[in-house]
Amino acid sequence: MSALLELEDVRCGYGPTSVLHGVSLAVPEGGIVSLLGANGAGKTTTLRAITGGLRWLGEIRFAGRSLRRMHTEDIVGVGIAHVPEGRGILTELTVDENLKLGAHRRKDGATAVRKDYDRVFEYFPVLRERRNLSASTLSGGEQQMLAIARAMLMQPRLMLLDEPSLGLAPLVVRSIFEIIRTFNQADHVAVLLVEQNARLALEMSTDAYVLEVGRVAVKGASAELKGNESVRRSYLGY
Repeated sequence: MSALLELEDVRCGYGPTSVLHGVSLAVPEGGIVSLLGANGAGKTTTLRAITGGLRWLGEIRFAGRSLRRMHTEDIVGVGIAHVPEGRGILTELTVDENLKLGAHRRKDGATAVRKDYDRVFEYFPVLRERRNLSASTLSGGEQQMLAIARAMLMQPRLMLLDEPSLGLAPLVVRSIFEIIRTFNQADHVAVLLVEQNARLALEMSTDAYVLEVGRVAVKGASAELKGNESVRRSYLGY
């Protein structure tokens, strides 16, 4: 399976502080890859580098094209949707207005957009019920659903998810992860998943990378990492 996203020896940080020290990873077309590690390991920084939020050295390619010197809006335009930690929804807007932000760059016509709206509401029925309410009235789980639904409406080829389980009840997390898996399979959308719940992330993904202080410490098939007791104890915390 060919790589959709490729990072080669990526180094970046915040001002004088270096965070990534040569990260290399790949996400195959239509695949799900987990990026794991302790707090401060560089997971969120990796996603910010991919989406143009940080300057970086090395190489980042998407569909064979370098993302160097591309602005965030251009990166979104080539098919990368980012659901950041903390959800990133606009709470002063309604649910429907947040969803419209996801679809506003599309050029495939109102009928196609309406069809995707209907499908998003099938995945997340609560958003249909509350589409005219302020996003601030949603629970944490519902806000996460809204952030993911907005990303789905962008018609991405790759979705970056940063801690989608953070602060949510286990049943809500399971439901959201099943929807992500269904979306991945139905639309062949690749996923790079940053997640503290290593057990769940490894169940979800086919391959995984474990970061330790800005470097890839372990990589391999998710099933192998899940079954490797030394890896679990040293890096994954369970």
